[in-house]
Amino acid sequence: MRILRITWVWVTILLLFVSVAPAESRRGPFVEKPRSVRSRTFDQQHIRLDLKFDFQQREVDGRAMLRLCPIVPLTVVELDAADMKIEQVALADDAGNPTEQKLVFQSQGEQLTITLDRSYKADETIRLAIDYRLIKPKRGVHFVAPDDNSDRASMAWTHGEPITARYWFPCFDSPADRLTSEILATVPEGFFALANGSLKSDTANADGTHTWHWSQEKPHVTYLMSVVAGQFEAFEQEWDGIPVVSYVPKGRLADAARSFEKTPRMVEFFSQKIGYRYPWPKYTQICVDEYLWGGMEHTSATTLNLNTLHDERAHLDVSSDGLVAHELAHQWWGDLITCKDWGELWLNESFATYFTTVWIEHDLGPDEATWRRYREAESYFGEDKNRYRRPIVTYRYSKPWNMFDSHSYPKGGRVLHMLRFVLGEELFWKSIRHYCHKHAYSSVETADFRIAIEEATGQGLNWFFDQWLYHGGQPQYEVAYAWDQEQKSLELTVKQVQKVDDLTPLFRMPVEIELVVGEETLMKRITVSRKEETFHFSLDQRPSRVCFDPHDWILKKLTFEKSKEEWLTQAVAPHVMCRARAVQALAKFTKDPDVLTALTKVAREDTFWGVRQEAAKAIGAFSDNVARDALLRTAREDPKAQVRREAITALGKHSCKETTEALRKIIAEDQSYYAAAEALRTLVKVDRAGCREDFQSAMARESHAEVILAAAADGFAELGDRQAGQDMAELLKQAASPARQKALFKALVRLGKDQPELLEAVRERLDAGGYKVRRAAIEALGDAHDPQVIEWLVARRPEEPDGRLTERIDKSLEKLRKRQQDLQKISRRLETVEKENRTLRARLEALETAAESKQ
Repeated sequence: MRILRITWVWVTILLLFVSVAPAESRRGPFVEKPRSVRSRTFDQQHIRLDLKFDFQQREVDGRAMLRLCPIVPLTVVELDAADMKIEQVALADDAGNPTEQKLVFQSQGEQLTITLDRSYKADETIRLAIDYRLIKPKRGVHFVAPDDNSDRASMAWTHGEPITARYWFPCFDSPADRLTSEILATVPEGFFALANGSLKSDTANADGTHTWHWSQEKPHVTYLMSVVAGQFEAFEQEWDGIPVVSYVPKGRLADAARSFEKTPRMVEFFSQKIGYRYPWPKYTQICVDEYLWGGMEHTSATTLNLNTLHDERAHLDVSSDGLVAHELAHQWWGDLITCKDWGELWLNESFATYFTTVWIEHDLGPDEATWRRYREAESYFGEDKNRYRRPIVTYRYSKPWNMFDSHSYPKGGRVLHMLRFVLGEELFWKSIRHYCHKHAYSSVETADFRIAIEEATGQGLNWFFDQWLYHGGQPQYEVAYAWDQEQKSLELTVKQVQKVDDLTPLFRMPVEIELVVGEETLMKRITVSRKEETFHFSLDQRPSRVCFDPHDWILKKLTFEKSKEEWLTQAVAPHVMCRARAVQALAKFTKDPDVLTALTKVAREDTFWGVRQEAAKAIGAFSDNVARDALLRTAREDPKAQVRREAITALGKHSCKETTEALRKIIAEDQSYYAAAEALRTLVKVDRAGCREDFQSAMARESHAEVILAAAADGFAELGDRQAGQDMAELLKQAASPARQKALFKALVRLGKDQPELLEAVRERLDAGGYKVRRAAIEALGDAHDPQVIEWLVARRPEEPDGRLTERIDKSLEKLRKRQQDLQKISRRLETVEKENRTLRARLEALETAAESKQ
């Protein structure tokens, strides 16, 4: 038995090692030699694109007319131009039309090299006309077309961030260079084309096509240029004489107000808060199909994912306000002022992320904004712990896309929030306004922002920028206090316990300490800067509550050991994060009825839904009937769908008649699609033997993003239901929408572990599906356990026409290969353990034989 125990200890250690093995580098893809802002030999001043879209052939005929100004004498111009057929390059006249002077050019890789007709001096003007063709483009331009499984509308859209503008027009593709632009888009009759700036004309052509001419008269950068073409309906609004128009595919106009009605108020709020009037002649938003991202802030013409639109029931769980506010904020932070290099991306994305919470603070109140910032910080902590740590500003990225992560978005947003705390309201907003006015219509780096703050406030903030932007990580505080009754003094000890190295420093930060003494609340401000410090506060009596950073200004990890009674007192504090952290701490007292009573009261009475949600999660740690009844009440009665969903999840450990009846009632009657889906996922935990019929009924229900279908399919997978797997495979062959197909893939892959034909059903969608379907199939197959899937994806990669999906294939292959390698490591180690066990067993038998012979 001892030998067997040794074996299983080894196996356990091995499995744990595989599951938590660290990445090869703690700094992830940020170990390249530092790069610099891209050098250039000329200044792009203006570009005009004449584009003719052929939807049948998925082609674009283009002419790019560029006006350039040499910075140094030039005989050769090098432009970025990828995956396009260059047909002709010529000098252009003052109107931008090609002349008879053709130029020698060479197109190789992503580079177009043009030999000029002579040497041009610095500050002369060079005008070029480049005729080119895009043939079934993989990047830059994306065509959407109906297929056998959907009735989606035909449309086309472009995308240039970070460096894919070069895939749909020749240019110097860098955010360091600004230019004005025009786009003339020729599209089929009945199609609308949207681009940057003002509409100059829309012309019906003799061949039945239509040309839309847009002009962007203020300078922006190449990745912000855009054109979208298709059949859309307009949700028209305006703010202070500026058109605010949101375009949706035909038939979706009824959903537009739900997502876009607040937009004019956002424009007004940002204009006033930033102190800079909305800078462009219009603000449009357009919802397109098969968009990979949530949205993209093209200058004056934001492109949004079609999922931005949702019905009234989905609105119980889903809001597009955050996305709309984020992309609108970019019209200042990213468009009016643009990061000079992708290593400075926070100047775009952190600002847009933070100003989204500033809007939420204005619109819904400070608790909602605080809670959003808290959830954003949690997403950053996950990346920092499980993937990599890096400075927010870094020029050591391997690819520009690496910068689009939780450091550039939520962490940087929290850094701006801390800057607001350090400076105070008046000076922070004074700094923001000065920075915006000083650098409007320019590309910037972080030093420009810091200097603007110094100019506006007189305060030197090198220390702040150095630790938060040029170093990584965050403080990890351990806090404790002691009360000296004789001295009437509270002693507060603060330690920074994070590992300090060349990446992660000791942090210097002001911190608020809330002390509640009798009926009086005191707010003290200290500065923490050392590894360990002690602060003393003279008070009349022992405080009933001590809260560290009660407003959650600081991005941090915090350990503050308190008694049960102190946590119970803090659970009714006025600050939302104090209450939430108290509730989270109380979850460990799982045998204490007083704690359960308090948590039940919080779940029922707290004024903020996020705290009630945390209370439901904490109650889920208890296992008695009192906890079950509290969860049932919350699951049925709480007005916020997110809170009901948390309670429904927590009911998974309470298998009884009352629970199953409540879950089935929720599935049938709750107006939240997501609550019904969560109830299905919980039902399989508490009524495994009786839930098949529930899943079968749910398969036919429609819901936002098909969350109910996905829950039912996953339930069948949890049951290992072979017949359901066959039924789902048949459903794929029918005219199922992309969303319905996606909802089935994960379950089919799980069931395919024992039924290879189900994996084959998913594999078929790699060839037969549209973009959304192929992407979902690629990602689902990445979770398969069959080594054959690696062969499928390797074979598919060169055939995949969309460049974005080849990257998805690479990610799935990486997961599959790592899983295969881990299994091989376990297998080899188990063989070693078996060998060691045999040796131990032989030695034990020899010892037993020797002992018996002596007897």
